[in-house]
Amino acid sequence: MDWEHRIVVAWVGYVEVFWNSSHAKGWSITIALIGLWFPAVVNLMGLRSISWFQVVTTVVKFVPLLFIATVGLLFIKSVNFGAFNASGGSATSAISAAAAIALFSYLGIETASVAAGRVRDPRRNVGRATVLGTIACAIVYILGTLVVFGTVAHGRLVVSTAPFTDSANAIFGGRWGGNAVAIAAIVSGIGALVGWTLIVAEMPQAAARDRLFPARFARESKAGVPAFGIVTSTLLASALIVVSYTSFEKVFTTIVLLSVLTSVIPYLFSAATQSYWLATRRPRMNLSRLLRDGIVSAVALVFSFWTLAGSGYQAVYYGVFSVLLGIPVYIWMKSKRGEYGETRVIPATTEAAR
Repeated sequence: MDWEHRIVVAWVGYVEVFWNSSHAKGWSITIALIGLWFPAVVNLMGLRSISWFQVVTTVVKFVPLLFIATVGLLFIKSVNFGAFNASGGSATSAISAAAAIALFSYLGIETASVAAGRVRDPRRNVGRATVLGTIACAIVYILGTLVVFGTVAHGRLVVSTAPFTDSANAIFGGRWGGNAVAIAAIVSGIGALVGWTLIVAEMPQAAARDRLFPARFARESKAGVPAFGIVTSTLLASALIVVSYTSFEKVFTTIVLLSVLTSVIPYLFSAATQSYWLATRRPRMNLSRLLRDGIVSAVALVFSFWTLAGSGYQAVYYGVFSVLLGIPVYIWMKSKRGEYGETRVIPATTEAAR
């Protein structure tokens, strides 16, 4: 749900290039809700609708981003770059905060496996999509960010809600270039939200099949999608949108840090699990592989803790609160089945077949 939330907040900034340029909160909330519920409707129509929609929006978003990231390099001016540390704090704290925000760009690469059951030849395609997609996005986004920093004055960039639009305007002059990029960003955002809406619904569906979530989340509609999960996650995201725009002073930054925090927690547990696995399997592993994997898991653990520290107190507070909301659901599910202590998980699909 936090993935939908952070994307729609960024999407609102580009919609407001054309509508609600004064950023009135009421209209911002309305635009955000439209951005949440339109993808939900597309998902409810079935997988065929999702498939063609994703193909179209991916092409529409990647072409202008690639153009800015390449041609824009010719228009960079060094005077536009701000100070290396403009935070007003120490270099260490600034780098920690920047690392948390930078991680936001790469969150979700693991979710290709969430929808593996709906992908053709998942053993081949999921791995390739994860690795090649991450490399391609990293190149385009790093170069694109460099172009934005180098073509938009630092003072203006700090308050911008649509930085790629401002960069295109600076490159081409006038507003037509920025408007074209804004349209591409709007289409891109909707495409991303369509995909994330399905992913967010797939996760509680998987938990429900493992009897860790209410059984209703496991059911699929006639269109072959987890409709109850789609509607429920969109309702929760809508509530979070209202809270964000009425409670957070810097909505996008706070949501990004909150998303990073909630995503880093499973990363941290994964690194800890890898460390435990290496410790218990040590006698059966050769020294070179043990050292390699041990270093990777240790670096992952340190980076996870470092990112948590860089998220800031507000994000940590709301993030921990959000994570702990799952405990009442877990207790309710266990007590409903009369289970106490550790139990062997029997998938709901397997149990129903008996």
